[in-house]
Amino acid sequence: MILKKMNKIALIGNYPPRKCGIATFTHDLNEGLKENGVTTAVVAMNDGLNNYSYPADVVFEIEQNDMASYINAAEYLHTNKFDAVILQHEFGIFGGKDGKHIIQLLKRLRMPVVTTLHTILDNPSEDQRLVVNELARLSHKLVSISKKGIDLLTSVYGIPESKCVHIHHGVHEIGDLDVDGLKKKLGVSNKRVLLTFGLLSKNKSIEVVIQALPEVVKKHPDIVYIVLGATHPHVIKQEGEDYRHSLIRLVKKLGLENNVLFINRFVSNEELFGYLKMCDIYVIPYLGERQISSGTLIYTMGAAKPIISTPFWYAEEMLAENRGLLFDFRDSEQLKMKINELLDDDKKREAVAQNAFSLAKECYWPNIGKQYYDLAERVVDEAGVTKTEYELAEESELKFTYPPINLNHLQLMTDNTGILQHARYSIPDRSHGYCTDDNARALLLSVMLQNDVQNVDELNRLTSIYLSYIDYAFNPEKGKFRNFMSYSREWLDEEGTEDSNGRAIWALGYTSAYTNMSNFYLHSNSLFKKGLRATRSITHPRALAYTTLGLAYHAKAHGEQEVIELLREKARQLYLLFDKSIDNEWLWHDQKVTYGNSRIPQALILAGRYLKDDKMAQRGLKITDWLIDNQFRSNIFSPIGNDGWLTPERKAQFDQQPLEANGMIDACLQAESYSRDERYGSYAMKAFSWFTGDNDTGELVYDFSTGGCRDGLMSGGVNLNQGAESTLSWLMSLLNISLYLRETKKITI
Repeated sequence: MILKKMNKIALIGNYPPRKCGIATFTHDLNEGLKENGVTTAVVAMNDGLNNYSYPADVVFEIEQNDMASYINAAEYLHTNKFDAVILQHEFGIFGGKDGKHIIQLLKRLRMPVVTTLHTILDNPSEDQRLVVNELARLSHKLVSISKKGIDLLTSVYGIPESKCVHIHHGVHEIGDLDVDGLKKKLGVSNKRVLLTFGLLSKNKSIEVVIQALPEVVKKHPDIVYIVLGATHPHVIKQEGEDYRHSLIRLVKKLGLENNVLFINRFVSNEELFGYLKMCDIYVIPYLGERQISSGTLIYTMGAAKPIISTPFWYAEEMLAENRGLLFDFRDSEQLKMKINELLDDDKKREAVAQNAFSLAKECYWPNIGKQYYDLAERVVDEAGVTKTEYELAEESELKFTYPPINLNHLQLMTDNTGILQHARYSIPDRSHGYCTDDNARALLLSVMLQNDVQNVDELNRLTSIYLSYIDYAFNPEKGKFRNFMSYSREWLDEEGTEDSNGRAIWALGYTSAYTNMSNFYLHSNSLFKKGLRATRSITHPRALAYTTLGLAYHAKAHGEQEVIELLREKARQLYLLFDKSIDNEWLWHDQKVTYGNSRIPQALILAGRYLKDDKMAQRGLKITDWLIDNQFRSNIFSPIGNDGWLTPERKAQFDQQPLEANGMIDACLQAESYSRDERYGSYAMKAFSWFTGDNDTGELVYDFSTGGCRDGLMSGGVNLNQGAESTLSWLMSLLNISLYLRETKKITI
């Protein structure tokens, strides 16, 4: 029992019965701490796939994509006076793009934080780098399970070595087990066993082992290869059991049915230890080198069994000094030789296993728990209780509160065909049917929301509907997307407008660039390619802007030369429309400014930035400034009204449309991202406030009760109908403003 000044530690991470390596690690660390007499509690991450029946150690649950639950978790930890927090970090378990939601929790904590990084990328994206650097800034210490991880944190992320600590992955002390009984149960008595364990996915490269087996079986016909573990839940979600079935087909093709055994389930630690003790050689055929931790590797070391592994970073480090054998990635021939080498030499096999076991004994969980406790106690002594960034924001009057994302009205407006165009008050109006314009907007929104909505199944259902509508809208005879469909599912046009075709390309380009679902990518990318031919005939400025946005998103994600050249062509076409007017007081390309105007500068800035064309981006900034000058008065967003538009002689004040606020927000945020001029962000915030009453009539446009948005501001008040365009504009605005505020340090939410 340790004499402690510190009494309570909270652990944040996945937790059993959730089935993944992080859940197992969090559980084992929790037990290791408790064995040292530490009082602990767990804040568990939910994934939106299942409802978990947690044990009593779990005191709070965070819904992965629900920002409010992160904020509530911080309040819970404060209220219950925890002394320190130990966070388990892995890309993919927290909500937001690249898991940014967890940053909002950390910003609100007054107690010190120790963060264990289970993945440290050597070539992170801009957003991944931002997340890791924010974790480092908000954590008092970062723990890496491997020494290689510390090298990466210092060299790739510029994090001081003094902030980094190496603590081994823990391992259980395994006692005597009934190995003979397990072998009999599995029907492998008198067999020698190769074993691979873990949640099944393509990066495990099980096929490499199977391809090595025919030559091994020739020399050692008593060999059986056991593949133990269920398919990863997220793989099931996206791909089903395709990978497992491909392995089964390979086994049949090679005539190995009597030498390969698949056990398709997630096993407890006790069961796993039995399998580890039973095996003669453990094989780790992982596909890539960029892995700094492996629970199965060190568990096998703790079972005193020899390991043959590909040379991923953690394996190279842990299996050095004759603690294991390495073979090259994807090299079945080399693996065959290594397996036969160990099977032929009992003494070598035992020596390698014992060398590994000697290191593993230093890593028993009580010892690892003590190391984490000592580290947490040290940072508590050094840091004490500090004011959070959230509290500092309150003092500076920078705190911003906003309503949660509410999809009720979106769901009400969507049937099995698509999203209906209009509503009478909040009730869908079927008489006007559907249009590609709105279904493209809805597809764009549903993909934008994929990291911010907890009910992933429902969001995927909606995405499928919108994508299906656009698929059906494509007219192969014309090579274009139709627009209007009656409620009886009859097309009312043959090729739609330039705007609707541009919006379809925008939504499809964005979807193929950013969707998390492989089937949505394949479908949207195929449709995107089909629609490219028609984009060459687009000439209207607004449609050019929509097209340019879609091409830019696709080009950024995939870098295909055909798309890049088309982007260059359409963006240049849009740029040249302003050549004669850009330096005039009346800057616009036409004598009338109508609707959707802000998409033009947004597209020019985005394309100019990607194409490294500063003149194009600067022109976008200049147009944004001109639109700001004409649409803000007395610090209130007053967009161009539909009742007369904007001309050199006059500006129509009403009726003001939600899509104008949405477009201005996006253009301003794009402008700030490019120019780093924070005044654009302040204009975006003012445009957002238009929805919530800071407008020319002082009335709410957003309906808090339904989650829908009213159709606009008229001279006589608010248009009370809540159509698709308005609701989609609100939801996209809410999401983009909330993302902007989370990512800026001057304001926290």
